[in-house]
Amino acid sequence: MIIQEFSFAEDQLHYFVGLGSLIITKLELDDIFNLIEIIQKRYEGLMLQFFNRKLILNYNHIFYACYHTLKTFCYKKNISNKMGIEFLLYLSADRQIKRTLENYGITTHNINQGAIDFCAISNNNNLEIVRRDLLKEINAEEIDLNLGKTSYDKYERIKEYFGINENQINTVLKSYRILVDDIKPTKTNIGHFYLALEDLICEKMVILSLEKSSYELESAE
Repeated sequence: MIIQEFSFAEDQLHYFVGLGSLIITKLELDDIFNLIEIIQKRYEGLMLQFFNRKLILNYNHIFYACYHTLKTFCYKKNISNKMGIEFLLYLSADRQIKRTLENYGITTHNINQGAIDFCAISNNNNLEIVRRDLLKEINAEEIDLNLGKTSYDKYERIKEYFGINENQINTVLKSYRILVDDIKPTKTNIGHFYLALEDLICEKMVILSLEKSSYELESAE
């Protein structure tokens, strides 16, 4: 499991994020949901969620979603009452829970493939203990999550899902002072395109966080 510590003084946030992937056998979807409840009740200040990686760009995609999830609960601007659902909403940068669950929630198909990915957020430095408890609870093995791989197909799939076009990508690339005339992703430059896409996904998360405030202001008028 990858564990990373984050601190944002301006938002009074200090937390730890753990990301991992588990090999599982003989589990049903309900078993996973029950597992989430058991582990979260066992550790105060912990959020545990399993997710579908098919539309995850990279590790930062998840880290940004974690930040916005905690920030919305801190300022009571959350869309869902459940932090695990809020996390998925920010992964998808979408306030529609049904669409989000269809694309980022785990399914029976994921379980049948034998491996599922998880994210844990904790206010305490206890994620290594949580990891061991998680493995023991369902008799699972941990494997490398490896979200760092890049490919053109993955880039196009995620770009399409978020409704991001080439003009937006090129605008971001120009802001990095990268020449974009007739430029297309290749093995040597695809990192630039991933970075631009990452920025635009993060921007959509920010917009999602502001939509809640805008809705409240309109309701109050």
